[in-house]
Amino acid sequence: LFFACSQFLKLNMSGNRPQAKYFPVIKSPMLPPGTFKGRTAFITGGGTGLGKGMALMLSQLGAAVAIVGRRHAVIEETAKELQGKTGNRVVGLSVDVRSPEAVKQAVDQVEQEIGLPSLIVNNAAGNFISPAERLTPNGWNSIINIVLNGTANVTLELGKRLIAKQQGFFS
Repeated sequence: LFFACSQFLKLNMSGNRPQAKYFPVIKSPMLPPGTFKGRTAFITGGGTGLGKGMALMLSQLGAAVAIVGRRHAVIEETAKELQGKTGNRVVGLSVDVRSPEAVKQAVDQVEQEIGLPSLIVNNAAGNFISPAERLTPNGWNSIINIVLNGTANVTLELGKRLIAKQQGFFS
């Protein structure tokens, strides 16, 4: 079994993927154009990787998008790039999601500039490579504060505002 798994991984990691001939990667949206027109999305960790990809797709589908992250230069560059590609409004803000006050200020600005977000993507993460036996309590707390507390800070701030305005995705 180990040999079969290692051969499968070697085959797939090498780029020689026979299944791709029959099932090519789909890079176009599965939803119709304009699906999110008139909506605002708020994406944490939106400057790179999956967050950037989700921001691009939501913008292509018509949403105004706010991307937030800690690295100001990366966020600004990504916002300009995505807005240039899609023609839709993309706002980039430097925000540390661990701070409820910073999240509140960011949401205030986003709501003022492009509207109250009804699409929320909690993508921010604190990751670093460390063997388990070397993970310190401080390292663990850093991850938890970004992933868990940051998600709560963003979701609670936006959720309370949506409830107060009696809004949701379909309203």
